[in-house]
Amino acid sequence: MPVATAAGGLPDPELTVLTEAEFASMREEEGAKVVQHDGRYWEVVFPGFYQPIHWLARFKAAAVRRPAIFCWGYRAALDDQDAHLANGSIPVHLLTHVEQFTESGLIESRRRDLRKCRREVEFRRVQDPSLLLEQGWGVFRSAQLRVPHGRPLTREDYQLRIERRASDQRRVFVVGLIDERLAGYMEAYAVDGVLYTHELFVATEFVRTGIGTGLYVETIEIGARAGTIHEVCNGIHAPERPGIKAFKDTLGSRVVRVPARVAMPAPIGAYIKARRPLTYYRLTGVEPAAAAAVQE
Repeated sequence: MPVATAAGGLPDPELTVLTEAEFASMREEEGAKVVQHDGRYWEVVFPGFYQPIHWLARFKAAAVRRPAIFCWGYRAALDDQDAHLANGSIPVHLLTHVEQFTESGLIESRRRDLRKCRREVEFRRVQDPSLLLEQGWGVFRSAQLRVPHGRPLTREDYQLRIERRASDQRRVFVVGLIDERLAGYMEAYAVDGVLYTHELFVATEFVRTGIGTGLYVETIEIGARAGTIHEVCNGIHAPERPGIKAFKDTLGSRVVRVPARVAMPAPIGAYIKARRPLTYYRLTGVEPAAAAAVQE
């Protein structure tokens, strides 16, 4: 595989693009519960509910079957030929035609943010955990207090996670530094032709610099330079956070409802829709206010 080259002429570390099996192995090493069924790999995303470990892996409709005995629900994206058989969707922020991505294609306000942050922020791709172990906890805590995300971590748990992940060459870590101080970072990984921007953390005091824009653009450009990435998935759509949607829209990452087959018993679907409508939306892609529960 050729080594991608950065705009400044320096060689990038090679982007590792995992197969589905390799990604499953990585996630198992990290403690995820992964099951293999008919040669495909699935994980639990909600107790008893499964989806392919590679979210956007496309399936034939006939291949979307119960992946485990103790499973009350599951969903998988469909390929183009079977998209008409969808009864739900996976609502994600998706950037397509990645090989054609250029900064000049961004809207003016986003280009302005990018120019501003590059005057103040130095971006680097790091492949060892030392910087994040030394300074990452403060950035993580600041970001979590501003926008709670995921399960809370103690400092010890955070350090263990960073030590494992940031030294793993299968993951991508892009950091932003201001006067040699860590201001924010993004973690990503690539599976088949998809680059997943996994997590973004920016210290609150540096949000004003536009560093979030810079971290997204730098990470997307790593995928574009690799030549093997065709989509960038910037996470599941969270309708309760319209500001995040608006921000990702301006980066060309629109909300796309990828056609999917969803299996969910009607009583459970009705219960989740009534009690946790946002969870219902994320599992089925069906707007709970406008549609009946998806049935198996």
